[in-house]
Amino acid sequence: FHAHPFNSPRYMNEVVLPAVEEGLQKGGRKRSDISVSMTPFIATSPEEEAFARMQVSFYASTPSYKAVMDLYGWGEVAEKLSGFASKGEWAEMPMLITDEMLNEFCLTTTQENLATDLKKRFGGIADRITLYTPFVPGEKDEWWRNLAKAFN
Repeated sequence: FHAHPFNSPRYMNEVVLPAVEEGLQKGGRKRSDISVSMTPFIATSPEEEAFARMQVSFYASTPSYKAVMDLYGWGEVAEKLSGFASKGEWAEMPMLITDEMLNEFCLTTTQENLATDLKKRFGGIADRITLYTPFVPGEKDEWWRNLAKAFN
């Protein structure tokens, strides 16, 4: 099972995983029969944080994802974002994403602490993680190798 990037540990635990469990039970299967894969937003620099804030504002503007915002009582913000998106006012949208919102939907940490923080945040939720972050081949190769080793 691959979870959409626009979610949080709370949304996974309170909404997604119970629905997955219900589906598994109906099919006579167990949680150990599947893998849960996530693609979380992460930020290890101010530039990546700005990118994540933009992505969160984009996804939160999508009416079908409003339920994620509703879980936190942020449905009104989702509606405002949707209004901006419908008018093509993309530059205005990230400003509506507060730090509290960003911290729910994005893991902000340092490159050195990323592996540890990913394990803390998503341990017991995801079996597999693919980072939702800009990747440029040839940049930070050593860092990527070390990150992969931390999980193997």
